[in-house]
Amino acid sequence: MNFKFSDDVPIYLQIIEGIKVDIVSGRYKSGDRLPAVRELAMDAGVNPNTVQRAYAELERQGHYH
Repeated sequence: MNFKFSDDVPIYLQIIEGIKVDIVSGRYKSGDRLPAVRELAMDAGVNPNTVQRAYAELERQGHYH
């Protein structure tokens, strides 16, 4: 995932969109695990709570189990 965050949209929403793009593009396939919260946070340069919020929202939407 490319991490260039915009100032006008919350970072957790940008992470969600990036994950969805990666799913549609085939980077993640059905049954693949997403990176661990801390791993993605380190790669993105964000707080782990931000990634956890993105994952929780994906799960709420039914995209992440």
